Amino acid sequence: MRKPVGKIPNPDQLLTPKGQRGVFLLLFLLVQLLYWPSARAGFVTDYTGLLERLDGAPFSDFLNSFGFPALHPVTNFFLYWFHQCFGVQGLGWHLVHTTLHALNAWMVFRLTAKMMGQWKLRNGILAALITALLFLAHPYNVEPVVWRVCFNHLFTTLLILGGLWYALPFFEEKKTALLWRTHGLFAIALLTFETALVLPMLLVIFAMMWPERPPLSGHRDRFRQWLLLLAPQLALLACWAALNRYLFGSVVGHYGPEVHLRFYPPEMAATLTKYFLKYLLFWRHWPHGWKEALMQWLDQPAAGWALFLAGLALLTLLLFSLRKIPTRLRLPLAALLAFFAVLLPVSNLYVSWLLYGENDRYGYLASFFFSLALVASLAQWRWRLWQKVLLLATILSFFAAWQQVQLWKHNAAVQQKVLHSWKWAQAPEVYVLAYPENYRGTPMFRDFSGKDEALVMSLRYLAGINQTGRIYEVAQFNLATPEDGVTVERKAGNVFKVRFRQWGNWWWRRGIGTWNYETPQYRFTVDGNGSIVELLKPAPGAVVVWWDGEAWQALE
Repeated sequence: MRKPVGKIPNPDQLLTPKGQRGVFLLLFLLVQLLYWPSARAGFVTDYTGLLERLDGAPFSDFLNSFGFPALHPVTNFFLYWFHQCFGVQGLGWHLVHTTLHALNAWMVFRLTAKMMGQWKLRNGILAALITALLFLAHPYNVEPVVWRVCFNHLFTTLLILGGLWYALPFFEEKKTALLWRTHGLFAIALLTFETALVLPMLLVIFAMMWPERPPLSGHRDRFRQWLLLLAPQLALLACWAALNRYLFGSVVGHYGPEVHLRFYPPEMAATLTKYFLKYLLFWRHWPHGWKEALMQWLDQPAAGWALFLAGLALLTLLLFSLRKIPTRLRLPLAALLAFFAVLLPVSNLYVSWLLYGENDRYGYLASFFFSLALVASLAQWRWRLWQKVLLLATILSFFAAWQQVQLWKHNAAVQQKVLHSWKWAQAPEVYVLAYPENYRGTPMFRDFSGKDEALVMSLRYLAGINQTGRIYEVAQFNLATPEDGVTVERKAGNVFKVRFRQWGNWWWRRGIGTWNYETPQYRFTVDGNGSIVELLKPAPGAVVVWWDGEAWQALE
């Protein structure tokens, strides 16, 4: 005789206060399990630039972002205190970033469950949990969780999700009591990071796509309703732009108007398509030739214009047929529109595709809306089949994210070895013929400043080594394995032949692959599987060093 089985848990229990605490605890434990190997990683590149700005600066300078040309006082308020409390010890930073990531995943769960319920879609609770897990374990979300200067991406996402959450009662029943929280969180987000600019667009999208009929239309007071929703947002945007104009001479800081205000429709359409295919097809993990062919096709002006016109036509069709869209399709469509809206501010920036990890942070918030669109679509058809497929996808995401975390772990190990084996702090001049720039795309000693100071800054702020003489960073290279390095042979006088010890590497300089170049101090020439370096006027006592994969080697 079959034994009676216990009572099957009701998924609705996850929406009770106790259930929601349990969901957060689960997400927090999973993120610790996934990210613990990278707890000591992420102190790279822009982080040393942050420490340079903080060096000797009073706390009150957070108001001007410690000299950074952007309106980020909230970000810099927290970064100042994190540095005071944790220094360059990884555990504190790790707990801050992973806790924020778990909170964002928890908000993803709450928002998805609430929206699935409002749209009267089936299997909402389990779909919400799967969406949260996909967001938590997405391999493209590893960069902002591990890189210690990406606090702004994590915190701004939390503020935006919170702003959307407090707008839901307004969408549901026209209750305005909590809208002030949405506007307050938007104000804080604007002073945290530029991603905040997407919140008004998200509010419009979800208001227009709300089930049954758009909640802000068909009413005598619809103008007043729109005013309550958007007027404070637009006023805050105007104040933000005016403050930028006053402080930086343009309505937007950070990369400046020549980057952020460059609007070329085919290029932006191609970039949005690259992001869409990145999340749909995971092209970052494709063979190099496949990725290159896809990027080259999308970068053609004809392809860009075709994508732009097709997108414009689809958007126009959607607006004219808004009232006819079935309820079950409204949430997936709203989420898909939100995905593109969130990426719109970065659609005029380049998409990194060559290696793993770089610039994945720009899609952090967008990954939620993509997962929501996917899960909300599949939850309506043959759910028993699709939930198994989605659970398998979640497991595969954990595996892919784990691989990304391992890259950062090895990155940190090599970085520490490079820094703590440095022996030439007192040398009058040091010529670094070759040393690591990145490990399989995760930045290690990357320098976009054009000053070639990545190594000297890292020595000073991460290893406590003050270099008295000048360091000339002749060239860098990407690591395919943690043991990659070069050999050096003196050809004649001050001419050196540098060779990679293995295949799979290339020369890098100032954040990008490089070719031949010359400075007043040295001449660098690519030569087969290596390079020829000629020192033009080394000082007496100058030292020539290079990284051989295990340790620094030197010639005097």
